[in-house]
Amino acid sequence: MIMMGSNIIQQKEKILSFLRLKGPSLPVQAAKAINTSLLFAGAFLSELYNEKKVRMSNMRVGGSPLYYLEGQVGMLESFIEHLNIREREAFLALKKEGVLEDEKQVPVVRVALRAIKDFAVPFRVRIEEDMKIFWRYFLLDEKEAISKVEKLLVPRVDIKKEEVEKKIEKIEDNKKKVIELEVMKKKIDEKKEDVRKEIKKEKKKIKSKESVFAKRVRDYLLAKDIEILESILESKKEFYAKIRIDMIFGKQEFFMVAKDKMVINEADIALGLQQAQTNRMPLLFVCNGKLNKKAEEHLKDWKSLIKIERIKI
Repeated sequence: MIMMGSNIIQQKEKILSFLRLKGPSLPVQAAKAINTSLLFAGAFLSELYNEKKVRMSNMRVGGSPLYYLEGQVGMLESFIEHLNIREREAFLALKKEGVLEDEKQVPVVRVALRAIKDFAVPFRVRIEEDMKIFWRYFLLDEKEAISKVEKLLVPRVDIKKEEVEKKIEKIEDNKKKVIELEVMKKKIDEKKEDVRKEIKKEKKKIKSKESVFAKRVRDYLLAKDIEILESILESKKEFYAKIRIDMIFGKQEFFMVAKDKMVINEADIALGLQQAQTNRMPLLFVCNGKLNKKAEEHLKDWKSLIKIERIKI
């Protein structure tokens, strides 16, 4: 089904109306609501995101982000069951306290706080000569967060001698632990080096098995001075990668989808666009075949987000 410009605008307005009513939703839910395919719904949501009309969560539900409107961020809390157990524990601790000091948390909590970007907002506070990192619960007002930090930093003036001695004893124990950790770290570093060597060997093996198609695409990109930033997928007939092109107005990053296929159809273009938008990039579609009529018409509708390169292989 080919959509003209006016129809696209109508479909996007339907999605916005659906989000106003439903709140944070997945692309599959939006597709069902406006009676269209998941590919088109994903493309509409990606364009709305680029237009800053919708927001996208960092959290993933079944591998897909949630899309929502400005002012609906608080509704993301109803999806915390999709966080892993450590992330949920960090979320609940932050919600209870309102503010957490980063360096006072155990390592697993510190990692989890950095992972739940939708719910944990970092901010820095200068304490004497040091900058301390704190985490604010996403619905907590910034002024209230600062007030909580000030209470956390009130110095204790009633420390007794016994408590001081215990602190000194604890410091000595920590020094011993630091030495033990340094020894352990050295062993781990040695082990890491062994692993790196093994990985390097495996990469050489994989490179030797690289598909003919992927190699020819790489040679084509090299000839065009196009830089491959990251290889995502390489197979006999497909090659996906993040690339960077030196254009007139500076360097531009693209998500490249290369297909060894005689006839490119509408679904190939739509799927490539969805993958590019998921990575928040425009699409460079490389092919050695011809686009059919529907693919050509689809390209006209999304020409601002898609660049086509035809190569001979």
